[in-house]
Amino acid sequence: MLKFIGKLFALAFGQQDRTGNVFHPAGKCPECGSKLFKTGSVGWGERPREPKQGSKNPDGSPGVSPHQRTGDKEEGSAWYCPNLDCPAQIRARIEHWCSRDAMDIAGGDAALVAQLVGHGLARDVAELYRLRIAEIAALPGIDKNSAKNFFDAVAASKKREAWRALIGLSIPQVGVEEAKSLCRHFTDVDNALAADVERLMKADGISENVARSVAQWHSDSVNGRLVKRLDKAGVNLKSEL
Repeated sequence: MLKFIGKLFALAFGQQDRTGNVFHPAGKCPECGSKLFKTGSVGWGERPREPKQGSKNPDGSPGVSPHQRTGDKEEGSAWYCPNLDCPAQIRARIEHWCSRDAMDIAGGDAALVAQLVGHGLARDVAELYRLRIAEIAALPGIDKNSAKNFFDAVAASKKREAWRALIGLSIPQVGVEEAKSLCRHFTDVDNALAADVERLMKADGISENVARSVAQWHSDSVNGRLVKRLDKAGVNLKSEL
């Protein structure tokens, strides 16, 4: 009965694919043009092609950080852009990486990140570690001293605790407590990400939803390569908890 009601609701407010994902009948993301979808209807850790068919994911609503979402609201319902390559989401992920809760990179605010992304200097967080002072200083409104300060802050972030990098990856449902728990249970971030759902759930406080979210995020080859690039850049992924 509940499934039937859910289908009626989906037909009334959006378009539903064969897996039950609900897409907006007309609304599109103003930045990338992807069809908007209803909160929690597809996986936050995936890289869906418009629209994504066959997504299997945890419920993205509880504990999902707003930095992973861009969207609109209509008639009291929230609609979000699922495209992880959307410029707005790229900016949000880099801002989150630089935030105090994650890698604590001073100067990595929304204004600077927007310039880095807009000028093609950073498409993901790993590219921050390839920036040169001259490139940053060439951005409008950025002087050499500010550029050097940001460059130094990025370099210093390489030595941050591993749990901060885990938070900074923007994995759905992985906050401070989950990141610390995983880093206590596993020797490093690589081992945590490579673990299957059953092994992840052995870490204290890691629910099945969180474990599936981590496993799904790492199953995307783009994400796997991102972690390897961060490791190659010298970002600390070894846990000392």
